[in-house]
Amino acid sequence: MSKLFLTTDQQSFERYQNQMIAYGEVYTNASKELVNLDVKGYKAENLINGGFLEKFHQYHKAEHAQPEWERLKISYLKYLYLKELNVEKLEALEAEHERILALEFKLYETNDSFFSFSENRASRDSSYQKALTFAPEKLTYKVFDFLSFKGNTAKVKIPKKPFEVHALNKLQIDLLQDVSDYVAASSKLGLEYRDVLKVVEDYVKWTDGRPTGLSYDLKTIEFSYNKILNQKL
Repeated sequence: MSKLFLTTDQQSFERYQNQMIAYGEVYTNASKELVNLDVKGYKAENLINGGFLEKFHQYHKAEHAQPEWERLKISYLKYLYLKELNVEKLEALEAEHERILALEFKLYETNDSFFSFSENRASRDSSYQKALTFAPEKLTYKVFDFLSFKGNTAKVKIPKKPFEVHALNKLQIDLLQDVSDYVAASSKLGLEYRDVLKVVEDYVKWTDGRPTGLSYDLKTIEFSYNKILNQKL
């Protein structure tokens, strides 16, 4: 691991995982819906290329051509009506599949959360424009770069590297240590929380417009890495 490695943005990583799990449900649900429509033999792993409706009609047109139906001389639409086969849910799942195919995810090779944040802030804060000059390559992924199936079981594999948080230089490592040392020393000296917070609030996590990353007992610090990585550049 790099000496500049700080942490992993686990929240963003898990958000991507949960997204992929949700997309995977489209294919397991399509498999179940085909069974509900009397079409058996398709697992999610067979459905990632879509064609849910095509598979449905392929099967039932073959059934409609069987002698017991052929002799009734009824249309295919009448056959579907008599069998009470409603494809609305399958149509909706097919539309969701088409949407999934079109999705793209652009992730920086490392520090994705910071550099994405910097992109959004750069037009309002020129300091983040400088930060973007340190940005690595941005890679483009599709859903099935992250998602695969074995039968009806979804397997999600997302690269951890984009979600790793690395300092951009040694000075930032020193800054983190300096802030930690200052808070630890302040705690030993019995300094007031509010006085210590005034010094370190630019480096700690904020929630709902106020600094929340320093505990009242001065024992715990949650850093704002988006702010730290924009220092000492």
